Amino acid sequence: MQQNTKPWYKQLWPWLLIAIPVFTLIKAVHTVIIMQQHSPDLVVDDYYKAGRAINMQLAKYREAALRNLQASILIAGNKAIVRFADSAVLEGAVHLDFYHPTLAAKDFALDAERSGELLYVATLPVTPDGKWQLVVSDASKQWKLRATLELPATTEIKLGY
Repeated sequence: MQQNTKPWYKQLWPWLLIAIPVFTLIKAVHTVIIMQQHSPDLVVDDYYKAGRAINMQLAKYREAALRNLQASILIAGNKAIVRFADSAVLEGAVHLDFYHPTLAAKDFALDAERSGELLYVATLPVTPDGKWQLVVSDASKQWKLRATLELPATTEIKLGY
């Protein structure tokens, strides 16, 4: 009785068993490459400095509350119109910072020029769509107001502290 056995490298099963860890290794290297190319924008390396910066920002919102600043914004096409309440005593321009919640590359900032007694108008470089964070401040950055925008919007959105 003679058995006709092939050598191991001519069999199917050893190659299937070897292919599983090789495929896993290739996918792991591919995942690492993708993660390095598309690193998240929201990770902070130095939490202590970030915490101090947050406290400084909160002081600017408190300053806006002490000044009793009340405003609302309307985004119409590529125009942003900021309207302040009657009690506001402001300078010639206000600064607008638009922050995208997840993509820092889409963030932009611009100045809105005075257009009348309580209105400030700015032309946006792009027509924002979706969810945005807006921070409005004076030119010297002594106070700040903020809002979360869901665009496009058909009504004015109130800015808060």
